[in-house]
Amino acid sequence: MKHPYFSRGTLGLACAVYCSVVAAAGAAEAASPAPDASVATLQGQVIRYAEFQPVVQGKLEELQQQYDAQANELALTHARTRAEFIRSQAANYLDNRVLALEARARKTTPAALVNALQVPEVTEAQMHAFYDSQAAQIGQPYDGVAPQIKKFLQRDADEKTKRVYFAGLRAKYQASLLLEPMRETVEAVGPERGPDNAAVTIVEFSDFQCPFCARLEPVLAQIEKAYPTQVRLIYRNMPLTSLHPDAGNAARAAVCANRQSKFWEMHDVMFAEQSSLSIAALKEKARRISLEPKQFDECMSGGEARDALRADEAAAAKLGLSATPATFVNGRFVNGAISFDELSAIIDEELHRVALTAGRAP
Repeated sequence: MKHPYFSRGTLGLACAVYCSVVAAAGAAEAASPAPDASVATLQGQVIRYAEFQPVVQGKLEELQQQYDAQANELALTHARTRAEFIRSQAANYLDNRVLALEARARKTTPAALVNALQVPEVTEAQMHAFYDSQAAQIGQPYDGVAPQIKKFLQRDADEKTKRVYFAGLRAKYQASLLLEPMRETVEAVGPERGPDNAAVTIVEFSDFQCPFCARLEPVLAQIEKAYPTQVRLIYRNMPLTSLHPDAGNAARAAVCANRQSKFWEMHDVMFAEQSSLSIAALKEKARRISLEPKQFDECMSGGEARDALRADEAAAAKLGLSATPATFVNGRFVNGAISFDELSAIIDEELHRVALTAGRAP
């Protein structure tokens, strides 16, 4: 990615967590026998650990790799959680301050101002539109889930109304949150949409058989339409084959489609037909989007696609990722399938930061 991202505070936090992990690793190594330690005796002869070590070395290395991966994930998850908590509390504190100023100016109470906010009522049309966009993942008739959909959308509308209101108060009282979010260096390589010089780069680690990933796709499509020149989207594969047995084949199919410059066509049809990702079904999809059959088949069975997947999986492991979708917005980690409003709020914040840096923001 073109933006090297770690704020000084969150970097210090990550280092502190990492140092504790390193200390634990050192303790584990110290627990291993010394090369000349006695392991056993045979016919009066002592068997030293150095002689016995090759028997267990392979498994020890495997255990160490597992430990390193888990320790890295734990350290990064802890750092992200703490950094996000501190920043969210700072934002709440700032909102409470500007709300108090507004209440004083209007000679009322903060609670009265919040209670007076006009939250639009969710319409039947909005509920049907949401259901239609998520029908494959919901898997139930509309009438059976309509109350839950209404509750979800109404809560979302309430949160959006509050965000807009507090943004207005911040502007009125010249209040800005200066605390930087935690940013991580994420290599922006892979199939992409949007201009190379976009102010915001989104890198998505995803799984074609993951229902939550499918739920995020319409949101990303909305983002592309809403920010045609400001956002660049990059897709990276992270098939969770232990949960989704066809995800690895689907990821290879995406790589092979990309070799023929039709990644996004394959991407769209696979997410639209998540229940049909067998090898035979993938070949049928390849024919449908006019991929050259022989080239596609050779790619699917060859090593090139596997190498591309390993590179993405290694990048995901380095970032401590274990679930999908995992998204990074200018290096800011976003966990799971969030709503358009939530993601657009992050993008707007990034665009405002870029404008401030360039001296264009108010």
